[in-house]
Amino acid sequence: MEQIQAVSLDEARHFLEEHPDGMIIDVLTPEFHAMRHIPHAVGVCVFETAFQDKMKNVAPSKSTPLLLYGAGQSLDSRIAAEKLQREGYTQLFYFEDGLEAWQEAGLPLEGQDVTSPLREESPLPRFSRYRLDVEKSVIRWEGRNSAHGHDGSVSLSYGELRFPDGPNKPGQGLLTVDMTTIRCRDLEGSPLMPVLIAHLESMDFFDVTVYPAAQLNIEDLSPLPEPTLTGYTHYLRGKLRILRTEKDIECNVSLRNQEDGGLGLTCQLTMDRTLWGVHYGSARYYRFLGMHGVDDMVALNVNLVFQGQETSESVRA
Repeated sequence: MEQIQAVSLDEARHFLEEHPDGMIIDVLTPEFHAMRHIPHAVGVCVFETAFQDKMKNVAPSKSTPLLLYGAGQSLDSRIAAEKLQREGYTQLFYFEDGLEAWQEAGLPLEGQDVTSPLREESPLPRFSRYRLDVEKSVIRWEGRNSAHGHDGSVSLSYGELRFPDGPNKPGQGLLTVDMTTIRCRDLEGSPLMPVLIAHLESMDFFDVTVYPAAQLNIEDLSPLPEPTLTGYTHYLRGKLRILRTEKDIECNVSLRNQEDGGLGLTCQLTMDRTLWGVHYGSARYYRFLGMHGVDDMVALNVNLVFQGQETSESVRA
């Protein structure tokens, strides 16, 4: 198998002079390629599952010298070369420093916008205040016992986030969960559905007649070091009140800016329900439970959508 070769900026500049029958391949997305690319580069996105098939149309001869480049300081061009090596291409070169180094060196570019600096999308919030979109937000839950499990959802009635000191500083917020909206997905349409919901709403579990809401007071929502768009971006710490009990809670969450100015917040966590006084079926508090045992731990998948509030203190990242 032929060796894949890394090239320097100077070698990339003179690639077509050294390989007159070669091609330069931009492996970034079509939208990014349209904005700016190295002169004479052909755009074939490495992130698409059809990358190899498209390359067979672009470069039918497996002996064509190919220079692959991406954003720079990224795996994109190297992975593209490895995929093509697997397909039998024999002259593969990748420019690891990529478009960023090319532009910083002041070399010519083609496309719709060749002058503005390369700027990554920021995971930091764009506004100083957000209000929860209750129609688009949901918390999904999963509980189990030794024999089987159930999963469902619960809705929220109110929420807000505040970043008064700027997007890169700690924020605060408040979330209110409507405990009267508990639903069970796996029993949808079953006559057992109302039985389970009635039990969850009873004093054995969440006693929703007396305690119709649970509340999370977010005391700290701070950016993590070097947050990325595909990982956790913030550390959350606050006080969660369920029934009559309030306990500290902390976890990492992901914030995602949305095209309409909104902000998504997601996280996955597992909580011990007994810490908030939900004791039914727990072997910590009852003996000889038999079939009535219920695992202490409940898995939560939180998916919230907030809308930015256009105020005079709005902060653009």
